[in-house]
Amino acid sequence: MASKKHDTPAKRTDATSLMTQTAAAAQAVEFRKANESIGLRVIAGRLSLLSRKLYNVFIAKAQEHGRPGLNAPVDEESAELYFWMPIADVVKDADYNSNDYDTLKEHAQELQNIKVIGESAKMWTSEQLLSGVKIYNTKGLKSKGGTVWLGFAFPPEVMQAILKPNTYTKLSLYYQTQLRSSAGLGLYEVARRYASSPSHLTRREPWEKWYYVISGASLDSQLPEYKYFKRDHLRVAINEINRGTDIEIELLEFREGRRVKEIQFKVFLKQQGALEIPAQPIINTAIINRIVELGVPKAEAATLYASYDEATIVSNLTMVENRIKRGPAVDSPAAYFKASIKNGYAAAASTTEPAPPKTVAKPKSNTIRERFNTARRNDAMRLFLELPAVDQKNEYQVFSKQADGGVKPFIKKGMESQIVRSAFGDWYATRLWGEPADSQIIDFLESEGLNG
Repeated sequence: MASKKHDTPAKRTDATSLMTQTAAAAQAVEFRKANESIGLRVIAGRLSLLSRKLYNVFIAKAQEHGRPGLNAPVDEESAELYFWMPIADVVKDADYNSNDYDTLKEHAQELQNIKVIGESAKMWTSEQLLSGVKIYNTKGLKSKGGTVWLGFAFPPEVMQAILKPNTYTKLSLYYQTQLRSSAGLGLYEVARRYASSPSHLTRREPWEKWYYVISGASLDSQLPEYKYFKRDHLRVAINEINRGTDIEIELLEFREGRRVKEIQFKVFLKQQGALEIPAQPIINTAIINRIVELGVPKAEAATLYASYDEATIVSNLTMVENRIKRGPAVDSPAAYFKASIKNGYAAAASTTEPAPPKTVAKPKSNTIRERFNTARRNDAMRLFLELPAVDQKNEYQVFSKQADGGVKPFIKKGMESQIVRSAFGDWYATRLWGEPADSQIIDFLESEGLNG
């Protein structure tokens, strides 16, 4: 009987080394993105994760070529106005590990329908991202053979900023492969601008403005409540950025009373950028097909998939599918799924399944500061319980490493320990909002309706 072959440690080491070298090569592909084209707000269309990645790939390729017309696969005058890439290279550079070229083409074509506005200290501009997209197959568009080329053209008013930006931020195609949500990539680009600035602080802006910049949603779309923006976009984006890129980012919130009015981000370069192997493909056609089976059109299903992190998509899909199987009946599975993912039904339901850490009980206290700290701790714990289980675990691991000597002996007991639960609540509140200011305590006093 033939013996089974096993990889030797040397072979596994060689394979790991090759993968690391491949990742390093991808990391080295940098491009310059004009600062005025970072943090744009959309007034028509929507910037999904895939469309953001594609646009960056186009910028990098345009800068590599230096002018349009190179490698044009067809001898036509109009082709000289376009930059050209084999679609196989687009797939590789965008980390689009799928043979679903139709979805890729649709997103490339949709880029020319996206209209954005940008603002600087001296100028307000409205522009399109692309002026044209062409698909060319050397053996004919309907042929399954041949080499498929993708051509793209920039509007004249943005061409100079693409090829020779005056002020710009260097970005890496590698790090964008580590981000799994449109919000993650949108926030990363903005934050990366400020990583080497003396203050390490982004602009302080109303959270509503940040929502449109980060989410990629158009300005005429419905604005969510801040708590949902924070849950569905900010937390997801910050976790992705801190876990897989060359920067670390922290959210700063500024309140009027107990209401968040403005937000800002603190950004630092990591001492050594993480060099991880690019993770999973950004399009999982099996999941898109599950969405389509609910009655959602394929194009809309792909957009939904690209607009949320995969865990959120899957959890809501599973919940809706189970509801259809077990009842009560659902009139429109497609509408129910879209409402579910928008409103976080699966996240709300999941908090009732596993036994989560108990909310910190409100102790009897007489001082205003103690009442403030207790309310603040409870608010922090409530937000913590809304996190996915994996994020809860990650946060607790960070806390465990930073806990002081009085808490360390109880760490293994986790949230079952009152000491740990209370210490964690205070720690997480500080992690979310920073050290409390006297003005916040005064605001809390007023919110309680006390007179002093």
